[in-house]
Amino acid sequence: MSLHRGLAAGVLAFLTIAFAVGTQAPAVAQETTDPAPVGSVGIRLLEAPVSLQDDPRALAYIIDNLPPGTTITRRIEVSNSSDQEQALSLYPAAASIGAGGDGFEVGDDRAVNELTTWMSVTPTDVTLAPNSVAEAVVTIAVPPDAPEGEQYAVVWAQTSAPPTGTGIQNVSRVGIRTYLSVGPGNGPAADLSIDSVAAARGDDGVPQIVASVTNTGGRALDPSGTVTLSGGPGGISTAPVQGSGGSVAPGQSGQVTFSLDPALPAGPWQASVTVTSGLLNKTSDVEVTFPDQGSASATSEDSGGVPVWIWIVVAIVVVGVAAGALVTIRRRKTG
Repeated sequence: MSLHRGLAAGVLAFLTIAFAVGTQAPAVAQETTDPAPVGSVGIRLLEAPVSLQDDPRALAYIIDNLPPGTTITRRIEVSNSSDQEQALSLYPAAASIGAGGDGFEVGDDRAVNELTTWMSVTPTDVTLAPNSVAEAVVTIAVPPDAPEGEQYAVVWAQTSAPPTGTGIQNVSRVGIRTYLSVGPGNGPAADLSIDSVAAARGDDGVPQIVASVTNTGGRALDPSGTVTLSGGPGGISTAPVQGSGGSVAPGQSGQVTFSLDPALPAGPWQASVTVTSGLLNKTSDVEVTFPDQGSASATSEDSGGVPVWIWIVVAIVVVGVAAGALVTIRRRKTG
């Protein structure tokens, strides 16, 4: 398979786990998706399919659609930016996407799923001198009888510190997400819809715009986007504000949340919300007013919904017609 090489990609995940050795109780695990801090171990993808070289997700994650019986390889780079030698273990582990837009979730330790049984990393162990890098190769061999559909995993680079005097050992790992679709041709297309937009306030009172989205395609999405407010009180407007949400599997729904300036007046505002994932780009324009607390929905112009005020008018008309009919019936009975 032809590959586009030398792509820039950052560290994708950083996981620090403290666990007990022997009979000691485990410490609480901590996880963040921020890049690894300076002076630590890092990992990045070095190549992606030519067909996806314009897709920003494919520059950071291992993403592909493969027919059963196909084998591919991806070069990755691990780095040690600390001033100490680091011994790394390289391996795949299971991942999933939580229901309801809970995001990309990694399994515990070396968790296994069907995809990880098709994956290997060579070499499996690397020792890096201070401020050095090394390359490794991830191989995915899809068996001929593999089921069609999308599966998820992560390729980890893990380093372990010696146990402390209390029997606690600190383990740090950084990883690259893997989204693999199995099926013929180019695989199912990715698509999404913006179902609704709501103006809300967080628990701290900060105004928010929350866009509810549904993955209407056949590939997982990592939605993010921007919102711009205009036509506010006195004709004021805002600069674009960025927001993000968790990964959304096909057929599932999630949210993209935009946190705004706490000093922003309630409105009304014209909100232009753009949600993207890879090369996908959808926009919805709505009118919103921020509530004193909680949230207030607004129907997007392209969602096909009916504004609330129309339903109010319809209800008034229905009540009026019913009242008129009742008066007519009573008159006939007394006539």
